[in-house]
Amino acid sequence: RVAITAGKNIVVGFARMNGETVGIVGNQPLVAAGCLDINASVKGARFVRFCDSFNIPLIILEDVPGFLPGTQQEHGGIIKHGAKLLYALAEATVPKLTV
Repeated sequence: RVAITAGKNIVVGFARMNGETVGIVGNQPLVAAGCLDINASVKGARFVRFCDSFNIPLIILEDVPGFLPGTQQEHGGIIKHGAKLLYALAEATVPKLTV
């Protein structure tokens, strides 16, 4: 696992499959029911871009109910930061497998 203390409602890390390194991205349903907030979106986007930079394939374990609602998140720019994660996933050129 990478960056354990930041954005606790998303889990990112590395694994080995058949001797190859892969990046794992998944939500953590035990924290905020797995909703994405600003910190989780930024953490996920950075990890996806890192994996894309070093040509590391991604495995995405997806069970996300959506973005965390609330005025604090809206004032902090949840739409902007949430879009960073979506854009990072869309423009990544590495192989992606979503489960």
